[in-house]
Amino acid sequence: MMGAGRVGYLVAKMLESDGHDVTIVEKNKERAKELANMINGLVIEGDATDPKTLEEANIKQAKAFAALTGKDDANLLACILAKHLNPKIKTSLRISNPQNRRIFKEVTDLRKYFDFVISPEEIAAEYISRNIVTPGFDRVLFPKEGAEIVKFQIDENKEIAGKLVKELKLPRDSLIVAIYDDKGNLIIPSGDTKLPQKGQIIMFAKNSALDDLKDLVEKVKTKENDSED
Repeated sequence: MMGAGRVGYLVAKMLESDGHDVTIVEKNKERAKELANMINGLVIEGDATDPKTLEEANIKQAKAFAALTGKDDANLLACILAKHLNPKIKTSLRISNPQNRRIFKEVTDLRKYFDFVISPEEIAAEYISRNIVTPGFDRVLFPKEGAEIVKFQIDENKEIAGKLVKELKLPRDSLIVAIYDDKGNLIIPSGDTKLPQKGQIIMFAKNSALDDLKDLVEKVKTKENDSED
């Protein structure tokens, strides 16, 4: 991994928590020293746009490489070098300027050097705008597909609690992918699955279906509020 700012550090911690070995190349000497005390993985002080530094980080044995600095040109060069040294490696390119993302994806000769393009700023803006348009969900965005994973509570309401999945009037382009009961047990539903009286529903839906889905959630909340009055 290249870059140990806020994004790079959070990614490193998440990967470590999932049991992955992480190596970070950080150009800033003080930041590299600080990071060495914050993660379990190897921290190399150096420039990942230098092939020798990448080789020191065992890039030829790595399965994945992520260039996560705030400098688009350096990230792109690092991904090109990583692919050159290890053609089988999966590269993730961070783009801070959304306009650069479009340019990089249009230039065919460049696309072969990176497998994933990430723009945290663009994702954050999309996340905020979606919460303004359709608030009230816990959500995970799929901007490219125009879809989201959303979550809401079931709490002993007559609208959906205790019903079969196939009986729900779900909007088109929406799908229940998981259900948790009040004890936290995971249920992968079919049409004949009966919803618990309390718990959570996890749904995958296109953005176009969220308004109708929100209406269903609002009905649930209305039922809950009426029962409290």
